[in-house]
Formats: sequence, C-alpha cells, structure tokens
Amino acid sequence: MHCLHPWFLLLLPVAAVPFLLKSRHAQTYSWLEMVPVDAFSERINLLVKAATSLLLLCLVLALAGPQGDSHQEQKIGKGAQSVFVIDRSVSMDHPFAGQATGGHAAEIKSAAARRLITAFIDSRPDDMMGVVGFTNSALYGMKITTNRDGIHAAIQAATGPALNQTNIGAGITNAVTLFENIASTGSRAIVLLSDGAGKLSPRVKYQVRKQLVGKKLNLYWIVLREPDDISIFTDNVYDDDHLPEAIALDRFFQSLNVKYKAFEADNATALESALREIDAKEKNVIQYGVMIPGHDYAKDLMVIAFILGLGLVLIKQIKVY
Repeated sequence: MHCLHPWFLLLLPVAAVPFLLKSRHAQTYSWLEMVPVDAFSERINLLVKAATSLLLLCLVLALAGPQGDSHQEQKIGKGAQSVFVIDRSVSMDHPFAGQATGGHAAEIKSAAARRLITAFIDSRPDDMMGVVGFTNSALYGMKITTNRDGIHAAIQAATGPALNQTNIGAGITNAVTLFENIASTGSRAIVLLSDGAGKLSPRVKYQVRKQLVGKKLNLYWIVLREPDDISIFTDNVYDDDHLPEAIALDRFFQSLNVKYKAFEADNATALESALREIDAKEKNVIQYGVMIPGHDYAKDLMVIAFILGLGLVLIKQIKVY
C-alpha cells in the first residue's frame, strides 16, 4: 500500500483534539458532593470523543489517498495487435470522391474516418492498438495498448487537420517501430488510411523494406479517393517509367515480403466495408496483460467518516440535559 499525498499524514495529530478539549456545556455547582455519579454519561462522553477522533483520523487518511498496489493480469482474447497510420494532410478535410445523394454534401473524409475507426475499435475489445499520424513527418499518437480512452484520444488527434504534405514513408516506419516494444501475440497488422501517396525515395523504400523483415506484419492500405483521383487498380494502362504515385506505391507494397491488401473507398460506406473485411481477417487468439489498479481505500475511509458523522449527529439529538 502507498499514499498518493503522504504529506497529509502530518495532520494526524488532529485526531487527538477531541481528548484535549473540554466540553463548554458544563454546569456549575456549589458543592460537587451533591452531584450524583453518572457512569453511563461518562462512558457515552468517552465514546463520542473516540468517534470524533476516529472521524478526524479517517478524513486525514482519506486526504492522504491510500492506494493498494496495482498488479498485472494476463488475459486471452480474440483479436490482433494493430497500428492505424492516418493521413493528416489538409486534403483529408475534403469530401469523398463519390457523388452525394439527396442534395446533401458528401461526408468529409477525416470525419468519416474518425467515426468508423472509433466504431471499429469499440467492436474489438481484445485488440491492442496504436496510432500514428503523418503529414510532412510522422506524428506519434499512441503506443500499442489496450487503453481504450487513450486510443480514442489519439484517433481524435490523428484525424484533425495539419499540413498539405503526405509523407507515407515516415508514417509506415514509425508504425513498425511500435511493434518492437511489445511481445508478439496473435496477428499483427498496419492499417494505412490516406487520400494520396507521395513519392518514396529509394532510401525510404530501403528503410521500409528493412524494417519489415521478420516482423510478420500484415499491411492494409485504404485509399480514400477524391474526385478525379486515379484508381490504383488501373495500372495496366501505364508503363513502369510513368506510373502515378498511388499506383507506384501500391506496386511497392506488393513487392514487400508481407501479406498486403489494398482497398479504395470513394464514400463512407466503402470505407466501412473495407474496415469490416479487415475486422474479419484479423481475429486470432491474442494474449495481453491488463494492469489492474490497486484498491482505493480513500473511498472506504470517507464512507466510515460519513457513518461516524451521522452517528454523532444522532447522539447530539438525543442528549438529555
């Protein structure tokens, strides 16, 4: 057991105050022999002082914040260790490529990504997840963890606007490093969401290929298309020397020694469908540790103090003069 605020323990002598003070309700008699001995009242008076002292003691200890020692429990579930690598470029605040229906504007890509990824996370309670954002460089969001509050906060941050640049290489390499700090269990995946590709230099390609060696990672790329974007699945009309950046990146991912699948989403429904397919593929037995916080004794002490205070009020009400 330990205390969160141990300096409050300096107030412990306050608990002795009820025994040091005398009652101001004493009666004055000319001759004490005429006052009968009231042993019952003496015992009640002592009991009241002890209860008051215990109440003060509980309050001081509660302020000190006593906590039991936390411990880690191993749990087994069905899920994956995954990292979301999310494009934070300005273009993510543009609508999807798909035409709106009913006269309403198409949904913003970043808003749809935030909404659907949040639902994806909530539907997989056993997953360990991390988050990386990227624009001109990688933006660390959250390590691979089971902390759902932290993951949700990182998703909120990673789907906000940033710079008008798309450095996918930095996002991928940063995501891979997150897997180096945890033991491998179940399937492991990187889910890349971007609405652009950007050109990878030979040095970055070498670095990505080198980092992925032996990691046994599955790679998914969800391309959030804008109007007039080129489909990555139409590469047969281009020669190798004049490939669009998106198609070149898709070919590079295919050349890596990893399990890879690409998706295109020109509306929120297509994005949801892609996430649903990833959800179906990435469900294996996973073992992970959960930190169980120690018991909060401050709450128990406050309950005891409340009961003692209530008892003292009742005794005060039945006092006989």
